[in-house]
Amino acid sequence: MINRPNRVIQQQRYFQAPSQTPLWLKGPRDKVYAFVAFGTIGFALTGALYGTFKMAKGEK
Repeated sequence: MINRPNRVIQQQRYFQAPSQTPLWLKGPRDKVYAFVAFGTIGFALTGALYGTFKMAKGEK
């Protein structure tokens, strides 16, 4: 941890370089994080809508 090289300049160049990729998907694990987050949001939204429609129809 103490003897690791300082890679701040390389990381700045990588993240600030012009690219079509959104900044929030540029990191090495960012696509996994985005997939998990959007999957969780989609699952929760689907469950909420399912419950809403069941309540609207009068089912328990």
